[in-house]
Amino acid sequence: MSDDFEQAFGGGRGARPFTDRVGRADTSHQPTEQRIQPSEDGIYRAYGSLATGEIGETCDVQRWLDGTDTPEGIEFQYRFLMQIGYVGEEEIRLFLPDCIIVLAGKNLRDLRKKLARRQLSFIQQYSGRVWSERPSSKSPIVESIKVVRPDRADR
Repeated sequence: MSDDFEQAFGGGRGARPFTDRVGRADTSHQPTEQRIQPSEDGIYRAYGSLATGEIGETCDVQRWLDGTDTPEGIEFQYRFLMQIGYVGEEEIRLFLPDCIIVLAGKNLRDLRKKLARRQLSFIQQYSGRVWSERPSSKSPIVESIKVVRPDRADR
């Protein structure tokens, strides 16, 4: 082989063997599922993301069963999110193939923008049973989450 070929394609003297170059993947940059939970600092956050800030594949939307501190939710894959609708900064609608998730609250513009960029890993409804202090008037707050499914009895 010529020296030009070896230089261009990595062969020859001093080159690392192929098995070393394609060995185990470097996992130091892999995202970890570290979410900010209410128990960590007691402060409500309407939404959050993975610590890496990379584009996520899923988003967990969590609400609270009426009158309890029991969470209920739906985790959807972003690839199935067909459209994001909104009304001002008070309502966001996430259109999925089998349902529509309706988020109602205040100051939700940044939430909508981050959803569109797939930057969120969770959205959660505010509950006075879980967080003792209500967020300030300038902070985003999700006051209700509804999952609307088509009536399958009509089909």
